[in-house]
Amino acid sequence: MAESDDVPINERRSSLDFNELGIVAFQRLDQPYDVFGTHTRTFSAFAPENLLATYEPSPANSPLNDKQIAAVFWHFVNVTGPSISLYERHPFDPSTIFQGQPIPKARQHIWTYTFPILSFTHPALLHAILAIASLQIAKLQSVPPTASLKHYHLALRRIARNVSRPNRRAQPSNLAATLVLAFYEVWNSDHDKWSRHLLGARLIIREIPYAEMTRQMMRIKTRLRLQEMQRSPIHAFGMFAAYEENGPLHKDWDLLDVPLLSVITGKDISYDELGMVPEERSAYRTSGSKCTEKDMERYQQMSDLFWWYCKMDVYQSILGGTRLFLEYNAWTQCLPRAPIGRLDAIYGTYDHLLLLLGRVASFASKDLTRKREAFKANAPGRGGSPGMFPGMVPRHPEKVTVPMGFTPPRETSPPSDASPENIDLDASTAEAYREWEAIKQAFETIKCHFSPEFEALGTDIYPAKATPFGLAAHYRTYSIAGIWMNYYMGLIVLHRAHPTMPPVAMMAAGMTAKTTAPYCMEVGRIAAGLEENIEQLASVSTLMAAALIECCFPLFVAGIQYHDNFQRHWLIQRLHDIARLTGWQSARQIAVGCESAWTKAAQLGRGPPYTRSVDLCIDPPGSVWVNARRIDKRIQEIDGDESKIVLAKGEKASYAMGLLAVEHDLEKLDLETSEMSGR
Repeated sequence: MAESDDVPINERRSSLDFNELGIVAFQRLDQPYDVFGTHTRTFSAFAPENLLATYEPSPANSPLNDKQIAAVFWHFVNVTGPSISLYERHPFDPSTIFQGQPIPKARQHIWTYTFPILSFTHPALLHAILAIASLQIAKLQSVPPTASLKHYHLALRRIARNVSRPNRRAQPSNLAATLVLAFYEVWNSDHDKWSRHLLGARLIIREIPYAEMTRQMMRIKTRLRLQEMQRSPIHAFGMFAAYEENGPLHKDWDLLDVPLLSVITGKDISYDELGMVPEERSAYRTSGSKCTEKDMERYQQMSDLFWWYCKMDVYQSILGGTRLFLEYNAWTQCLPRAPIGRLDAIYGTYDHLLLLLGRVASFASKDLTRKREAFKANAPGRGGSPGMFPGMVPRHPEKVTVPMGFTPPRETSPPSDASPENIDLDASTAEAYREWEAIKQAFETIKCHFSPEFEALGTDIYPAKATPFGLAAHYRTYSIAGIWMNYYMGLIVLHRAHPTMPPVAMMAAGMTAKTTAPYCMEVGRIAAGLEENIEQLASVSTLMAAALIECCFPLFVAGIQYHDNFQRHWLIQRLHDIARLTGWQSARQIAVGCESAWTKAAQLGRGPPYTRSVDLCIDPPGSVWVNARRIDKRIQEIDGDESKIVLAKGEKASYAMGLLAVEHDLEKLDLETSEMSGR
């Protein structure tokens, strides 16, 4: 980290404070946007209708010399970037990038300023940004994503080149490019490729000395606080002086609650390992080199990317019922970015919640080995296997490999199960009960640390309308609403992972339905309160779009057990509207997954029958989004027949997301035949 030749902190001005290249790129636009106007920034306000018609990506061109690329780039800055995440440090106001003046750190949002500026000198990141921006434009305008795919492959090749060079492999921009491509696949709803990019990102993260960087940054923050405390506490005007922001990190980052982190993670975390003990008394050696402001900026960027990675790692683990790609014991090497419960730093509360969700996902996946052995012991004659996939969707292939350029060494996803040989069922079951109860208590503890500002608004402040789930719930910000949806989603997953539940997520969902029903209703109430009439909207603001995208995964986890027709119809309509308004294709595929789950549950006698609402806007015939429903119908038609269905390559991902069923259906599909025919 200390290889920089920059002068020490407070003696230099960061290059990110200036944005001359941003000004040049902005001037390439034919019709510059009214960045200082009063109109709400919406998804339909930036990309011209015919932008992609003559758009030709090139490895030599950039927003600095091509007006079409500049238009796609500014679409990312103004639309795609703000919708990537609700939980970043600074407001996502891109207007400051156009002013040609030094930009204060408090305005340097990671996706609307920092990484767009860095991308001008990092081609892999630039092409990743252009890939996801042009993909979104293509989905919103219903045109082929040809240009997006070209940028995607250009980014892949550049990342592969960087990974092969040790001095570039662990750069923030290279990790950012890898994660943007991972999110590209989320946007494009390709679970397998998403997992591959996450695995590549894990390889990069492992090479970054996060623990050492954290201790070094924490010592700097602690030293700055001591200096502030030694100054006169009285301001010149007789007021108490506040502890001001001295650098990129949150002003109270050094006030993190370490005992709370221990409760959340189930680990005995010491102050020393976090850099909160004076250097002369610390058991950890330091490099001895001075830390520069550039180093602090780099750590901030790395920590922002780390927590974005952790979010996607949790989601892939819950979705596939597989191990976390990054071992959970490595999650505390990068601390939450702010103390919990701060309204001015909601991202810090979200980081604490992610730590807890990571523990849930780690426990659920690791306990599968014990559960399968217990199932084998209690249900002889079943071949020793329940015959069903452990997550919400089956993974094909079972082992994930990293993208091009990340080998050698050959990296694969962590094994789903440890070796069952010589497992002590009694001891492991007792340990599973202890861990489950500890996690449940951690949920109660973290909830107690949410400040009063995180509570739902009363009906006297924001009148609530009736929804299929009860009165809509409203919060001060979309980001707080997202925290609560993820909180209740975590409780749902935890109960489905109880030691007494079967090692099959969809079976466990039915068996725990009565217990988890209140949490599922809360997710629905909160999601409904984000915007109550989006089916009537032609466009949404970027902030609302980010909130709508955020609600999709909690709705998937909760929605598979909705039984009421009004709730089901509302959910499917909402997911299709999110896809229509934002271009986020995973929303549409989640709708397919929920419908297939309800259909399959009814066939097995575990739920009421489901029929689509006649008012739902159905995709055109032949759309890939109806493949899973068409396959389900065909399976039902040939039930009892010995023949098999051969899936086309394009139908497999759609089936994997939409099946949510049992081994009986998997036996009806011939996946290998289509593989052989395609060779």
